[in-house]
Amino acid sequence: MEYRYSQLLHSSQYETEGLCDGLLVRKHNTEDLEEVGTFKAQEDWRTLVAPISKYKGGLGPRHSFMAVSLPECLPDRFEIVSYANEFAFLHDDVTDVLRQKEGDAENDEVLNAFRQGAETGSIDALDSGKRQMQAKILNAMISIDRPRALTAVTAWAAFMEQGAGRRHHDRFRTLDEYLPYRTQDVGHMFWHALVTFGCAISLSEEETRLCAELVMPAVVAASLTNDLFSYEKEYEATQAAGLTDVVNALWVLMGEHGISLDEAKALCRRRIKKEVAKYACVVNETRRRDDLSSDVKRYIELMQYSVSGNVIWSLQCPRYHKDMQYNQRQVLRETEGIANHPSTQRLVEPNGNCYDQFRNVCPTVASGIQRRNANKDWDWDVFEMTRRTALPKLGQNLVLEPYQYVSSLPSKGIRDIAIDGINLWLGVSPKSTAIIRNVVGTIHNSSIMLDDLQDGSQLRRGRPATHVVFGMSQTINSATFQYVQAIAELQNLANPLCLGIFIDEMSSLFVGQGLDLYWTNKGQCPSVGDYLQMVDGSRTPPSPQGRTPHTVQNRLTGTVLETGGLFRLLVRLMTAESKSSSHNDQRPSFDRLCRLLGRYFQIRDDYQNLVSDEYATQKGFCEDLDEGKFSLPLIHALAHTDGAQAEQLQEILSERRIKGKCTVEHKRLVLARMHDAGSLDYVLHVLQMLDARLDREVEQLERAFDQVNHQIRLMLALLKV
Repeated sequence: MEYRYSQLLHSSQYETEGLCDGLLVRKHNTEDLEEVGTFKAQEDWRTLVAPISKYKGGLGPRHSFMAVSLPECLPDRFEIVSYANEFAFLHDDVTDVLRQKEGDAENDEVLNAFRQGAETGSIDALDSGKRQMQAKILNAMISIDRPRALTAVTAWAAFMEQGAGRRHHDRFRTLDEYLPYRTQDVGHMFWHALVTFGCAISLSEEETRLCAELVMPAVVAASLTNDLFSYEKEYEATQAAGLTDVVNALWVLMGEHGISLDEAKALCRRRIKKEVAKYACVVNETRRRDDLSSDVKRYIELMQYSVSGNVIWSLQCPRYHKDMQYNQRQVLRETEGIANHPSTQRLVEPNGNCYDQFRNVCPTVASGIQRRNANKDWDWDVFEMTRRTALPKLGQNLVLEPYQYVSSLPSKGIRDIAIDGINLWLGVSPKSTAIIRNVVGTIHNSSIMLDDLQDGSQLRRGRPATHVVFGMSQTINSATFQYVQAIAELQNLANPLCLGIFIDEMSSLFVGQGLDLYWTNKGQCPSVGDYLQMVDGSRTPPSPQGRTPHTVQNRLTGTVLETGGLFRLLVRLMTAESKSSSHNDQRPSFDRLCRLLGRYFQIRDDYQNLVSDEYATQKGFCEDLDEGKFSLPLIHALAHTDGAQAEQLQEILSERRIKGKCTVEHKRLVLARMHDAGSLDYVLHVLQMLDARLDREVEQLERAFDQVNHQIRLMLALLKV
């Protein structure tokens, strides 16, 4: 394979003690970026999580861990993967004693964040410093390579769930019993994610399984190497925790064979050499195979450096050797900060079947049957019943079931990212934030139920829409009930103005919904000005001609926040509940951000509904055309098409109003006319302009609040088309 970012080291430049014979050693050309990422992670940990002392992570005075273990990492990714790796070291070290004393609570926090990132592409970071660091990692990685970033965080979540010290209290009697645990716990899945993301490798699920089999000797060798050099450090941590067994191969070998520590080390070294020899054969055999993709071959070859790099780093790193010290540059960066000793490298930053669904219903049906059977001996004495002062209250289960169904559908979590991002600037109390989060989430899901019913949508997030499962009447009842629940919860907020804010925004939402339905049902195409007023939620009086007032908040049929109005609602509620609410007049305004985001959300949804394969899966192919919705691309096409083509569009829209939907052929024809009119290119250009303005607006708010907002930037990255 071609090597672009590293150089081959001569044997005189490192020591291996024979532990990686047969494997090559390379070093990254921009190793300085590793130091920057590493020390930034340490600085963020001190600021966001806890003080750290006597801690040494992945750096070494001659060879740092990432530089020799991931030598072909793309330079623009090297700093963030080094930051992520140091975060893993910090989590492992600083929480080691707590994890052994208190079980898996520390791991669960990190697991839940990674799991959230894997499922939604975002991490709720408000109340946890570690989560803020994880959000920063995911944000940076998504901005570089979104698909591989999400693949990476999925692998990390699996590692935190299955490994990461989950069996630190187990007693392993033999090495053969211990190794399956250790190879899982060593963090191979975490490292696999760094390698595939850092080196831009794409593997299918089948290829990933094949690679996992092929690299097993390397994983065993790396696991045992780690145990060999970290034993003293882990022994001290075990003693400090008051535990008896060290979860380490040397401890297992001493117990299994009744030998001394030195003898266990010698036995461990022999096994490492054996596994290394196996993997050297795997690397050579893989090169000769012609049934493997180039990415599989590249992955297998690169993994040899994970083994050899681990060895040469372990032999001279301060993490395992108390007599080893950082080099002069590292000491200056550790003591005086990265800001005073920035990177010497200069890189160009990168620019940006339904049976499963219905199972949710079946338990409800079953419970209803059980209730009826249990009430066969029900008291039929109505006279006696009327004499009772109080009858049992009716349960809410039935009215809640449709809402609980839609709430259980998969979500991208953008709404929660927005709340956390705004709160990073406003500092709302955790109690008020939780209430606002619940209120906005309730309105979001309730509006989804009503939107799908009014639009006649059959799918929501790839599953049957709520009214398809529960019927129209029950869906309406359940959705309306949730608005009452939201008002009840608002009463728990401190600022009495919050109820007025809620009523104001809900009024705007329902009027806007009515206007959207009016345009659709009457076949009346709005002007661009009407459309933008709807999106912005502005209020203007009725025109002299008696046209429908342009009052409104838009109704987004598939967007992540459901309406731009929900974003404005959460911002207004959080501003009212902010700790610094008495200084609201001096606080920077969020009005422009709300307006820009509202427009971006709606126009993005209009565009993606027509061009996105994901939207087609989640909602159906070009569903907006089925609904008869006048989206911005359609408004543009109608205005920029004439002659026979214009008549075709009008006939298709008329036919849709008669039949209630469009045929696939009609949809394809409308798309063709949009392409001819340049409508899709026009809308994409509008989105790019809005995206640039949003970036500038966030920058201005960051300066005004004197705080970089990774959550808001992550939200924008996830929404970028």
